[in-house]
Amino acid sequence: MTTFPFAAGSAHAAPESWSAELPTGVISVTASEYTYIATHSATQQAASIGLPQVIASLPIPQQYQSANVALAAQFDMALQSALATPGGCVQIVIDPRPPSGNLFDYRFFAVAGEYCP
Repeated sequence: MTTFPFAAGSAHAAPESWSAELPTGVISVTASEYTYIATHSATQQAASIGLPQVIASLPIPQQYQSANVALAAQFDMALQSALATPGGCVQIVIDPRPPSGNLFDYRFFAVAGEYCP
């Protein structure tokens, strides 16, 4: 896997001091959010096809590029952390009505294998 270089340059860019979180249990979501918990197999497949690199290279307008690279970096860190534990997987949380005014907000979390489907 590749770790993406990124800089804090917009409101949506990743902080410079990100670190991978240790896998935990499933993250609770609010009634307005959606969540998907990948299987361990799907998490492995996402890593094997280089999904973070695919996300980072999507053709999008220049003004969204730094946010897109930050999203890819966040996903990459969750993948790496999840796969560093036996049976680990990734949970995706989508907020369709974020207070930031964005269309959607996505968050990725590493989940310990004992909580993965």
